[in-house]
Amino acid sequence: MLAELRVHAASRRDTPPRFRPYLAEAVRYWSTRLRQSRAWAPHLANARGLIDTGIDDFPVRRTVVVLGAGPLFELPLESLARTFARVVLVDRAHLSAIRPRLARYGNIERQWRDLSPATSVDPLAFLAGIADLDWVISANLLGSMALAAPAGQHRQVIEDHLAALAALPCPATLITDLDYRVFNRHGVVLDSADLMHGRFMPRSGLRWKWEAAPFGADQRHTRRVHSVAAWPDWREADFG
Repeated sequence: MLAELRVHAASRRDTPPRFRPYLAEAVRYWSTRLRQSRAWAPHLANARGLIDTGIDDFPVRRTVVVLGAGPLFELPLESLARTFARVVLVDRAHLSAIRPRLARYGNIERQWRDLSPATSVDPLAFLAGIADLDWVISANLLGSMALAAPAGQHRQVIEDHLAALAALPCPATLITDLDYRVFNRHGVVLDSADLMHGRFMPRSGLRWKWEAAPFGADQRHTRRVHSVAAWPDWREADFG
């Protein structure tokens, strides 16, 4: 708890006032990752590996933008910073805990933005103003945006974000959790949720499981497992 309070206080100092209400949620997510490092390791390795491998597809490496950069858990930040001339990290909250990683490089910048279509007509319009944009990465952002959307807008938030990625003039990598299931110690499913809210997602993407909450994290005798999918370039996703 003391570590969380320190990170929150240090982050608040350089967070624009309108984004400070989002710090508490961001700190909770950061703290959960520290407690569940072993359970989360395979998921994070898959996400980082996908992005790391994707770097090789770019003969020209000028600017990469990461949507939902958060505490950088899913990002091979060092690889991106070494290979791209400019790395732009976009999120509603940028915690002080990431500062040591950012300080090693002079080509990384943070932008505070609310990327939800529920709060803006075109939340990705700012990308058109970023010079030499070669790559956009949506990093485990979609499900959380839908979850936070006003009642009745969950599906539309998903549709709008996916449509915006598909319309980009550069490759758009998408990593997202699709659903989750809660199991008891006998393997019986006690609860489940479709995080895409009925939106069909193509089978062409990479798939893996993420044990987001092992036994004892949410409740003593349950574990929550998310299904994750990723597409190196959402614009080329095969819906067949």
